[in-house]
Amino acid sequence: MGNVPLNGEWQIDWKDWNPKENSLNKEFTIVPGHWANSNSEKYPTGFGTLSLTILVSETAKNLYLQNGVTRNAFEISAGKETIYKSGTIGENYSAEIPNLNIQTVSLPNSLNNQIHLSVRISCFHYHICGIATPYILGTHLGINKSFLETISRDVFVLASLLTLAFFHLVLYLFWRDEKTHIYFASVCFLAAIRLLSTGETRLIYNYLPPGIYETMVRINGISFVLLYLSFVLYVREIYNSEKYKLIYRINFFVAFLLFFALPLNILTFSKFLAFHLILSLLAIFGLLYPIIHGVILKKPGSRFFLFSVIATMSLFSLDILTEFAKKGTAYLAQYGFLVFGLSQALFIADRMIENFRNKERLKQEKENAEAKVNFKTSFLSTMSHEIRTPMNGILGMTQILKQTELSEEQKEYLNLIQFSGDNLLLLVNDILDLTKLESGQFELHLEPMPLPKFLNDCINLFKSQTNSNQLKIELDFLNKLPAFLITDQRRFAQILTNLLSNAVKFTEKGNITVSIESIPLPDNQVRLVISVKDTGIGIPEDRMGILFQPFSQVHSHLTEKTVGTGLGLAITKKLIEEMGGSISVQSIYGRGSNFTFQFNSQIPEESFQPNSFTNVGETIPKIEWDSKLSEKYPLKILIADDDPINQKVSSLFLKKLGYTALQAEDGEGTLDMVRSELPDLVFMDIQMPDMDGITVTKCIRQSQAIPKQPVIIALTANVLEEEKQRCLSSGMDDFMTKPLLLHDLDFMIRKWAKKDLAPSNT
Repeated sequence: MGNVPLNGEWQIDWKDWNPKENSLNKEFTIVPGHWANSNSEKYPTGFGTLSLTILVSETAKNLYLQNGVTRNAFEISAGKETIYKSGTIGENYSAEIPNLNIQTVSLPNSLNNQIHLSVRISCFHYHICGIATPYILGTHLGINKSFLETISRDVFVLASLLTLAFFHLVLYLFWRDEKTHIYFASVCFLAAIRLLSTGETRLIYNYLPPGIYETMVRINGISFVLLYLSFVLYVREIYNSEKYKLIYRINFFVAFLLFFALPLNILTFSKFLAFHLILSLLAIFGLLYPIIHGVILKKPGSRFFLFSVIATMSLFSLDILTEFAKKGTAYLAQYGFLVFGLSQALFIADRMIENFRNKERLKQEKENAEAKVNFKTSFLSTMSHEIRTPMNGILGMTQILKQTELSEEQKEYLNLIQFSGDNLLLLVNDILDLTKLESGQFELHLEPMPLPKFLNDCINLFKSQTNSNQLKIELDFLNKLPAFLITDQRRFAQILTNLLSNAVKFTEKGNITVSIESIPLPDNQVRLVISVKDTGIGIPEDRMGILFQPFSQVHSHLTEKTVGTGLGLAITKKLIEEMGGSISVQSIYGRGSNFTFQFNSQIPEESFQPNSFTNVGETIPKIEWDSKLSEKYPLKILIADDDPINQKVSSLFLKKLGYTALQAEDGEGTLDMVRSELPDLVFMDIQMPDMDGITVTKCIRQSQAIPKQPVIIALTANVLEEEKQRCLSSGMDDFMTKPLLLHDLDFMIRKWAKKDLAPSNT
């Protein structure tokens, strides 16, 4: 009728290899199960014989037997004939060589329609003795079919788990930031490896040599711990929250406990292993809290996760019962792992889909944010250009008007106009700087700069603008500085100038001290610590929190001397942070403030030179305009600008310097004027109606009809760095921004006249 499991009562003869058939004091034990007597009293480790008489029909021939999981060493006999041995049975620990093997063997023909089956078992190397899973009786075809089905199930689960492990390992190689893939791959791989020794057929034991049983027991324990740890890491990666930390720590502690038992003898270790399995199951139940909490919070795939974990834990519990010989089932944990693996694949797929959606959403939000930033930058750039163009007329004409005969009342009015114009220009510049810093369009231009000279020049510039009788500005080198430093000189100057300007602004009289300390660092680097200390009005403690916030003025109630944009310190802080440094402030209201900033920088080799300091008394020569400049540098100068007011300002400035300017109102006119008049200098506006300044410059540079190429200097209201680079890339020689200042125009003419510029009228 098919295969028959030999479950039920078997006769047991404790410590007897050859029991007598007619013994009156017979004891019986339940198979499968831990060996015990009729009163369910367990036998300790030792040896004994389990016997069973099987009644068969007269027509039954060629019966086969498949043994169940029988730990340690055993021998199977039919009648008086030994038909199979696994390991070597013995009456003590040293005599026994344990082995675990599942085989199908042929039974001899029955006598009197009976088969007397006996199994001699010695149990000294494992704490649970007896037969753990059923012995099967049947035909060769039926037994083999059953065995092949069992092997097929093991191979199917093994291949599935290995495929999942490989697939998620590949996913991890593509998405290194998603660690769930590598942890899940580890879980699947370790579960597959354990399947070879814990599956229904215990495949690996069929190929192991005798004497390696103890090692395999310990390896099984270690592989379980690794699997357990991988699973906990996997759950923690998915549900990583501070409130679950204790649960994860408990599981890690329980997992590592087994390592402390490894040095123990095999019998004690096997007992500890069983205890560890139960403890692990209880600890794993704690992991249900973050998982169930994820379901409550409706996290992506959390229901898949909960289902797979419960299925695995249920089958794992059945395996523990089998381990203690309380259940006669085949080992089922591998099917739990298969359910777990497939469910987790769905769970991870669900997470990945959600992640892709989130990334697309974030990408869209990022693009929208970038579009807003670009619009903001473009808008501010346009507004800056539009504001600077009329400002060029206002400030330019103010400078011209100041050169005329004025009454004291008129001078006062004119000074107020210039003061207001300068503040408006400062506001525009500060807003552009802040916008570039916040939008990430800021770049440092690193170059070597003479450090002591730079510091002295900055200090001397402020000394020349203040009354030395009331306010003293001092520079204090706390130690020897490098002669040169690799940094962005313009931004460094902006930081120091902002801090010095504030110190001068809020200090009517007293002292301002700039202290500099150099701290050597490895790899030819140095840390500069710069302090700007004043004896001014200080900062109230309740206003310290808004000190570095944009558009915040600590002393907004003071006089017009302290009027500003409220952006200086905000820009200073962001510039220092862009340079990798930091800034701090200490202040006592009514007694003064101390701003300290520091940053690291590279120094050129052999930068520390003796006597490398600049004379402290040396000042920057203040460039003024020269009304006889045209006599020193007789040049032909062309102004290309479509705005009549700007043309008027530029022409009047040049007239003050002694020049009569050529003028062009558009691109075509500029080209014609360059071809016919051959000017030495061209001040080129960028935005002109028919042809912009960039295009005109390219045409001039590429023209073969112009025998003498002029020096072209951009004169534009667009102050962005990108605009400057665009102008220089087109072939222009230099860059000036509006509003135009008379001394800047003087400087630019001198600069290029000194570079062997051959004037066209000489």
